[in-house]
Order: sequence, then structure tokens, then C-alpha cells
Amino acid sequence: MYIIGVDGGGTKTEAVAYNLQGEEIGRGSSGFGNVLVDAKQAIANIVEAITLCQQTLTEKCAYIYLGLAGIESGSHRAELEQALHVFHTPFSIVNDAKIAHAGALKGSDGILIISGTGSICFGVNGTKEAFTGGWGHLLGDEGSGYRIVIDAFKQLIEEDETSGIHSSLSKALLQEIGAQRANDIKAFIYGAPKGEIAALVPVITAQAEKGSIEAQDILCRAGTELGATAMRLHRKLQLPADVHIGLKGSILMHIESVRTALQAHIHSHLPQATFVVGEESAAKGAYYLAVQELKR
Repeated sequence: MYIIGVDGGGTKTEAVAYNLQGEEIGRGSSGFGNVLVDAKQAIANIVEAITLCQQTLTEKCAYIYLGLAGIESGSHRAELEQALHVFHTPFSIVNDAKIAHAGALKGSDGILIISGTGSICFGVNGTKEAFTGGWGHLLGDEGSGYRIVIDAFKQLIEEDETSGIHSSLSKALLQEIGAQRANDIKAFIYGAPKGEIAALVPVITAQAEKGSIEAQDILCRAGTELGATAMRLHRKLQLPADVHIGLKGSILMHIESVRTALQAHIHSHLPQATFVVGEESAAKGAYYLAVQELKR
């Protein structure tokens, strides 16, 4: 027998089969699995990924555990559940942050902080679960790639409205988007999808490495904001002082200054906290949660 863990996000869906010892024995992938993007297509992609994963497997599937972006918003769960009945297998559907948490902390209690294009914190304490952050780019996403870039453009605006002298960071951003002056940034910001905006983070990190105080401050502030979001979750769930905190996402994996500022903020409140960086995949987290379901 085997278990399938499914990780469905905004760009791709991965279905990974594991035997009961946790060893990978099959894999399938397809397009986005976020039902808020396009429910009908997302469901088709999820079914396709699972089908591809099972193509070469002859054993019986014991459980399918799905972690999907956007599943807790809207009314698409029933439609997805109906589509999954084709596999004649028990299944669970949760938010993708939950399986990422289980992967990072191997199914144990604690907090997971994710920062990529967006940001969110998810925590578990026994039977209690909660989120902080995750409100999207209009209401929050503090410490995310999107917010880092927006903060850099706000810095550009402040320079333009005060001295009129642009910093090296602002000049680099203008050059990157092909703009000649500050007023030209509106067309880019209001016309580009948030992923394209967040993709400018390397411009900021490059300037920070060259000594730009403005860029360094923005990155440190992002880490502090993520730390504050995690602390709200810690208090909300009444987690212990020696809590384990997983870190995932491109911002926390690849930008040391953001990660350092985050850890410093949390350690100033919780010196016994332990950080876990980049552990198991989210699909493996789905496997851990499926094993818990089977034990029940």
C-alpha cells in the first residue's frame, strides 16, 4: 500500500507517492492547483497529477492527502471532492500551508513561516491550529517579496518628493523596469501582476550587497515584520518558549539578512526558540499527516 501527498500551488501541482516507510515510489505533476485562479482547470490539474503519479504503481493507495492554495476561500471544495471520488480512495483536503508546516517540522507542533511572493505563518499546538498573515498583497503580506519591492518603490517616491535625488537603489529599480523618472513607475506597479513585481527582489539584494543603506534597511525591516507576525501566532496558540519554528520560501531561503533579522526579533522574545530551515517538501508533509489519519 502507499500514500499520495499532493501539493497544489499557484503555478504547479505535485503528487508524490510514498510507501508506508516514507520512501518515494512515484511522482506526477501538472499545472496550478489553486482553485481561486480557475476552479475548473485547477481541479483538472489536480486529478491529472494524481493520475500521472499512479501510472506505474500496482499497489493499493491507502490515502490521498491534498494541501491546496486557496481551498479555504470560495465554494469549490464540494466540486473538488466530487472529482476525487474517481480514485475510490479516502482523502483529506487542507490549506497548502498545513502540509508545508508538517514537512518542515515532521508533523510536530510549532510554527512555520513562509515568505516568497506572499507571506504567511501557520502554527499547530496539539489540536489547535491558527494562521497569522496570509491576507494577500492588498491587506498584508509583510516581509514578502512583493512587499519588499513595494517598500523600495515607496522609498523612491519619498526621495522624489523631498530632495529629488535618487539613491543607487532607486536608480537600479528605474533602470530595471525601463523607466526614466519616478512618475513612470505607476504604469508598472498598477499594470504588472504581483509575481512580476516580486521578481525585482534580486535588484534590491544586489544593491544591499553593494552597500546601499536603503536596501539593507528594507530587507532587515522585512525580517522584523515576519518575526512580529510569528510572535502574534505564538501568543495566539500559547505555544511553549522553546517552540520549533520552520522557515520556508525563497525570501527566507536565499536572503540571509531577512532571515537574520527575523531570528533576532524572535530570539529577543523567545531565546529558547529553535529554527529549522528548509526541511522536507510539502508533499512529504502531506504524507506525515496522512499517516496520522490512518493511525486514527
